[in-house]
Amino acid sequence: MTGSGEHRPRWLAHLRSVLRAEIDSVRDRQLDLNPADLTRFTFPLLLRLVGVLAFGAVPLLVIRSGVDTDDVLVPLLGSVALTAVGTAVVTWVIATAVSGLVLVVFYRTGPAESSRLVVRTVVDSFERVSDTTARLATLALLAGVVALAIGLPTRRDAAVAHSVLDDLLAAQIGVLLVALGFAFLAETVRCAADVVDKQSLLLAWPWSLGIAWASWIVATTVGPFETTRLLETLLDDWLPATVNGTPRADVIAELLPAGANWWAALAPLPVIALIWALEAQRHNGFAQMREFLTASRRENP
Repeated sequence: MTGSGEHRPRWLAHLRSVLRAEIDSVRDRQLDLNPADLTRFTFPLLLRLVGVLAFGAVPLLVIRSGVDTDDVLVPLLGSVALTAVGTAVVTWVIATAVSGLVLVVFYRTGPAESSRLVVRTVVDSFERVSDTTARLATLALLAGVVALAIGLPTRRDAAVAHSVLDDLLAAQIGVLLVALGFAFLAETVRCAADVVDKQSLLLAWPWSLGIAWASWIVATTVGPFETTRLLETLLDDWLPATVNGTPRADVIAELLPAGANWWAALAPLPVIALIWALEAQRHNGFAQMREFLTASRRENP
């Protein structure tokens, strides 16, 4: 008993001395509220918060809407999401293959070596997308649950109403697919740059932008992933026979007017350029080009 009684005051005294030293250390420091530092601290957090809110906004919008709205909203979002991710995957495949052809045609790289490089790049890229998908799936699940917790609506006609959980899962999957499409677009520009970078440090990222643009246009206008045809097929199978008294064919014709396919092919090009700029900045593409140009000027004044 005596030993334990003596041990406890020593322990408390040691704790008090540590806390006193910590408090004195804090008092001796001057507060430095630098607005630039605060901005650099809060901006990444706010950016990620916006992403989380975006993931939760669509499921919240779906589960808080009425049955009639969901008859159009869920099929429309799902069809657009499926079309977007399918087109992004095809763009990724085309861009990687075209990058290998650029090596063979313009830089005289051996076909076997280029083929092995393309395969290795695709495998590495797919592994990165798989890791990203796991994180996005977790984020979509959590955002959807938060949206559900904000308020589960009570639908008046339970006999004809869709299950709120069904609509929630459909919205979550749609948001996940759209995010996955952006991930594949990011991998498109990165893979093209990685392949061409083996021969040209200066032109790897410019080649990447041109290849990504051309691959997206081809993916949206040629073949089974032609945007308007794929959307029309999905909406024709997913929409109800009549929407607010309007036949399904008329609704689809209104949603997909003439020239919609070219809008789908050309309108996302600035978005792809923005993704390209972010990826080039992230992987020091611009810095490599500046260093290469600087070295060239020094060698050839």
